[in-house]
Formats: sequence, C-alpha cells, structure tokens
Amino acid sequence: MITKLKITNSRGGEFEFGRLFRLTNGLDLSGLMAKVNFSNNSKAGSKYQNTKLENREFDIEFKMIRQNADEVQMDSNRANMYRVFNPELNPMRVDLELSDGKQYYLMANLQSTPVMPPDHANNNRAWQKALLQFIATDPYIYEKDARQVDIAKWVGAFKFPLKIPQGVGIKMGKRSNSLIVNVFNEGQNKTGMLIRFKALATVVRPAIINVDTFEELRLNYTMTQGDVIEVTTHDGNKTITLLKDNVKTNIFNAIDLNSHFLQIEPGDNLFRYEADTGVDNLEMKLTYRAKSVGV
Repeated sequence: MITKLKITNSRGGEFEFGRLFRLTNGLDLSGLMAKVNFSNNSKAGSKYQNTKLENREFDIEFKMIRQNADEVQMDSNRANMYRVFNPELNPMRVDLELSDGKQYYLMANLQSTPVMPPDHANNNRAWQKALLQFIATDPYIYEKDARQVDIAKWVGAFKFPLKIPQGVGIKMGKRSNSLIVNVFNEGQNKTGMLIRFKALATVVRPAIINVDTFEELRLNYTMTQGDVIEVTTHDGNKTITLLKDNVKTNIFNAIDLNSHFLQIEPGDNLFRYEADTGVDNLEMKLTYRAKSVGV
C-alpha cells in the first residue's frame, strides 16, 4: 500500500499529498501493458520473437479539502497546483513510499493541466475534486536510493588505542585480496550501472568481467595516477567519460570492440576486475538502482 506520494517537476516545484490533498482511489500502477511479437510459419500457431513493455499510463485522482469555506485559501491552492502541474515542466518525478517503508520513484509526463470540474458533484462546500493524467515513456519503477559496491578497494586497518613503537612503521590499511564481488539485484528486471575506474598509478586496459557469462567490458586505454573513468551501461544512456585534471572528456571510442555494456540481472551477479598491467593500482566501484515493473 502506498502511504506517501510526492510529485516534483523539472524545475524543482513539489506537491505532496496528505491531509488537505487526499487521494480518492489510491495510485494504481498495475496492469502494465506489453507488446508480444510473433512470426508466422508453416506450422500451427506462430513462433514467439520478443516482448516490449509499452508506455505506462496512470491517473491520480484526489480531493482538495475546503476548510471553513475559505475561498481565498482554495484559490491559493489551485494556483500552486497550476505552478507545479504544468505540462511544460515535464518530465516529473513521482516519489512514493509503501507501508513497509520502502521508497521508489518513476519518471512521467503530465498530459494536461489539472482537471477540476466545476459542477456541484465535484466542487462543493467540502471539497474540489481534481485529476492528473500521466504517461511514463520509461515504464520502470526504480528504488529511490542507489546502491554502491566496491570491488577493488583498500580496507582500513587503523585501530585504537594507538601505540607507535619508535623506528617501526604502522600499517594503516591493506589491499582487499578478492578480485570477485557478488552484486545482488533485488529488483524484478535487469538494470544498467555506473562503473567507476580510478587509477592510483599506471593501469593498462582496465576491465570488468561477468564471471557467469564471461562477457566483459574492457577499455583500450592507459590510465595514469589520478585518472577516473566512468562508464554508464543503462539502456538509452551508454557513455564513457574520462575525468583528468578536473576536465571531462568523452572517450567512448576507447571501448574494446569485443566488449559488452554489462547489465545486472535479478538475483546474484558475480563480477571480476582485471587489467593487462597495474591491476593493484586500480580501484573500482559499481553504482546501480534496482528497477521493477510493479510494487
């Protein structure tokens, strides 16, 4: 059950539903349509080819409560709704929280300004009914907070009480021995990620490999100390960017021709990192959000 709902337009204007703006029919995000494609053949029936999720369409119906017949306040509430719910300020972010405390969001486009019928059944001494109509060209629902997983990292070893023996060095940290990490996707669908390579010294041709499928993403690039390369593997948003001396450069052509823009499948995913040389000089982090077709 959805217990909290907030909508934010592209300029940061917010509208939160609550005591004075009450949902009348909840928020129904079920029934996402899909286009299932088949091909005909000489045998009975047909052969399945693929499935494509359609745009997600949904309505939000609510009542704007009229307090003490205060028409001035109602006019102010209407004006604020028009400021936030302006289709020219698409896309809009719809944030929701469930009764179990989990938080999600989806991006959607408002198809019209708020519908507020003036007849007595919809506008009376108690309330003004309103309707918002949305269409989401990205039909997925994303968890609110991104998850981060370090693969190559340094593990702190600094402990108290601290005693410094004279003439003896102190070990402040150690390199993680594992080259493999399990990335667990709690979502219902595969998802892309942000892969962040950082060089502590020279690293030649860094790569990340899916241990189960043997697919890899490798860069034909030699990183020097301080270089950071960020790779995004999201559908419709695949990028490779070098951050060097605070300057960002598109190095998409550095990807090896046999590479794949790796995805995180639902459940367990084992990834390993490597490099032709300098693997001990490499730090790597994965950032991703689980996504679902329904909550």
